[in-house]
Amino acid sequence: MDPQQGPPQQDFIIGQTIGNYLVTQKLGEGGMGAVYLAEHPSIGKKVALKVLHAEFSSNEDVVQRFFNEAKAVNNIGHPNIVDITDYGIIQLGVGKEHLVYFIMEYLGGTTLSKLVRTESPLSPERTLGIAMQVGDALAASHRCGIVHRDLKPDNIMLTQRGRERDFVKLLDFGIAKLTGGAAGSRQTRTGIVMGTPAYMSPEQCDGRGHIDHRTDVYALGIVIYEMMVGRVPFLGEGYGEVLVQHLTQQPIPPSQFRLMNPHIEAVIMKALEKRVELRYPTMDEMIRALSDPVSFVEQHGGIATFNQVQLMPSTAPMPEIRMTPPPLAVPSMPTPSPGTLSPVPYGAAPHTPTPGMGVHAAPTIGGVTTQEPQKNRKTGLIIGGLVVAAIAIVAIVMATRGKSNDTPIVTAPSGSDTAGTGSAGSSVAAGTGSARTGSGEQPVGSGSAIGSGSNVASEPGSGSGPGSATVEKTASLTITTRPPNATILINGQPLSQKTGQEFTVQRGAPVTVTLHLDSKHEDITFIIEKPEGKILLEKNFVKKKVVFRPGQGSAGKGSGSATPGRGSARGSNDTGLIRPGD
Repeated sequence: MDPQQGPPQQDFIIGQTIGNYLVTQKLGEGGMGAVYLAEHPSIGKKVALKVLHAEFSSNEDVVQRFFNEAKAVNNIGHPNIVDITDYGIIQLGVGKEHLVYFIMEYLGGTTLSKLVRTESPLSPERTLGIAMQVGDALAASHRCGIVHRDLKPDNIMLTQRGRERDFVKLLDFGIAKLTGGAAGSRQTRTGIVMGTPAYMSPEQCDGRGHIDHRTDVYALGIVIYEMMVGRVPFLGEGYGEVLVQHLTQQPIPPSQFRLMNPHIEAVIMKALEKRVELRYPTMDEMIRALSDPVSFVEQHGGIATFNQVQLMPSTAPMPEIRMTPPPLAVPSMPTPSPGTLSPVPYGAAPHTPTPGMGVHAAPTIGGVTTQEPQKNRKTGLIIGGLVVAAIAIVAIVMATRGKSNDTPIVTAPSGSDTAGTGSAGSSVAAGTGSARTGSGEQPVGSGSAIGSGSNVASEPGSGSGPGSATVEKTASLTITTRPPNATILINGQPLSQKTGQEFTVQRGAPVTVTLHLDSKHEDITFIIEKPEGKILLEKNFVKKKVVFRPGQGSAGKGSGSATPGRGSARGSNDTGLIRPGD
């Protein structure tokens, strides 16, 4: 302890009874106020007490914003918005200063900022489930004429509700703008910039005061980007640098940082449009896009033109909002476990949208919902019975054919490559793992490529022994880049191959791939969770941004420093220049 500072000041609020609640401890403190835990002495109910700092309690503008938060939350009345139950003033004594406070529900979860810091990148399913709840809360506030204006992971709490995880509670409407009523009800003054820089919309950054509900659409897009990637789109050395980027620069596509479904990326980038008219016209429309990215994008022009299409508010039914969606059934897009990346299949066939915007129980990726419509269940049972019968017939035929001299064709799932070394007349289907030998000839030392769940007996003399099979242990990768000829590092170890050349990795084991071109370009790092068969990827390098600092020489002489990756900003959380809590 610094002897010149003296002993720490005692917090006189702890131990006080405010309303019907006894204040027991301080939970946290910010620039404007502090939050305490309080408990009802008789029934034990816990609440959070938010107290404005004494130096601000005499400032009418700040007190009005503080009161506005309590009033706004009470007017909205949404389950995903924290409930405020009381508001009042603490008089410290006769002739002494007073403190303004309100009492709100106590939340025993964690902030989204902490989740992003410890577990990002989040899976698409978890990201969209959280985002849809936040969007639903904001849609309710917009219907009441209230714009949040300070949406960020620090203001999103995730709690456990029964068996459901990630139940969202939206906090801090302290600088919310009342858009309805008389001109005097507006809480924004022209020329005043309010918000957290990393999450502010371009119209907030220019300080002209022309702000509506679409500023929350932009902020939610930033939050989704951060959950999916692990960083915000714009990083900088200072407050002004970040504001300028929001106004002038396009965000780096999330797929430059991780493998991502292109329809999900299009939905995110739509929210981050500089021009407000090109964003989602309402928060409800953004929720529809988040609930089924593939169908929504395809119904509005497809990936190529989606971001340039001006959307109109829809009257389609709203999707059901769920806390934790079940795993998604996606034939063309493997669903990762939380915290891993989703590989995009190379050359995947374009999605054919289903007419209409049906109600979905959870976000869907790849146009496949997790719940089967009621009217299709009987049809599904009939088809299932036919499939079982067909399998039985095929098994009988194969058993009968096994007694002849013909060598059976073994077909493995796509991606299980097997290079046979049989005699003349044998052939191998590349990429399918199946092999067929010529009549009467027995391959020497060649095994059968068996897919997951297959049981096929080898022919005598195949070199594998009766009833055995050889499973390919490697997967082949080819990564092309612009510019080309970059160095490839697998789990931190450089390879002799360059980008554009094929190389192999262990099949089914997660690998971390890093691509390095030169000192002028950002490295590209991503994870392939379960490499299988042949994987073809394309990546584009992004040039490093050079920041010239005063006193280090004039621009153009190389005096600036590159800011790679997550950026070098490590300032206070109040600036919002990096993920809160870093």
